[in-house]
Amino acid sequence: MFDFLKRGKKTTVTAVNIRLHGQVHRLEGFESSKPVIEIRIPFKNKLRENMLTKAGVLKLGEQAPIKVEKMEVAEPFKLVSVEPKPPLEVGAGKEVEFLISVAVPEHNYTGPISVSIDSPSAEAVHIEISREFMSFKGKRVEVESSARMLNAQKGGIFTEKVQLYKAMSMGDTASSIELSPPFRLIKTEPALPATIDDPNSFIIQLFVQAPTQNYSGEMEINIA
Repeated sequence: MFDFLKRGKKTTVTAVNIRLHGQVHRLEGFESSKPVIEIRIPFKNKLRENMLTKAGVLKLGEQAPIKVEKMEVAEPFKLVSVEPKPPLEVGAGKEVEFLISVAVPEHNYTGPISVSIDSPSAEAVHIEISREFMSFKGKRVEVESSARMLNAQKGGIFTEKVQLYKAMSMGDTASSIELSPPFRLIKTEPALPATIDDPNSFIIQLFVQAPTQNYSGEMEINIA
């Protein structure tokens, strides 16, 4: 360690690139003159595929846990230790902060550091929603720009933002919402019952449980 400091070597990490499930998440870089550096990686089981705590929406309680098998660091760095030590599971809506110790190169270095998190990918389903229809008090209307395609975790949660103005009017109250199978509503934001009392309240966000098989077709949103 003394020789490293005496030679005045410096490591400039421009970014910490974290690879998980085929995607790259980025943390800010830093500078260090130490032979071993520590990096804190916040990790949370989230609604979206982005698992870093600084982005995305929390997963709901029915979401499957995520298993972290191991972590690896790309050359020219060398992984020294990880705390808490994998393998471990991160439950739905839970979070853990990993502290990894990494030995830096013996020469000056400027560039990114790549950290790979080895985690089995959750089985996914493909969903194609051709149209969405909304019903309220006997009135059935088509939701504008409702066609969409997405890949979601089997039985996982995805969100839909819905404009209510075509079916509901100022002063109306949505006491309950049901979705056509194979979809299931988990919760809404704002929570029900929700009253249309200003222009912003015409927008509601639905947290929807995805089916366990691929789906192509329409979605019905029934409001009571």
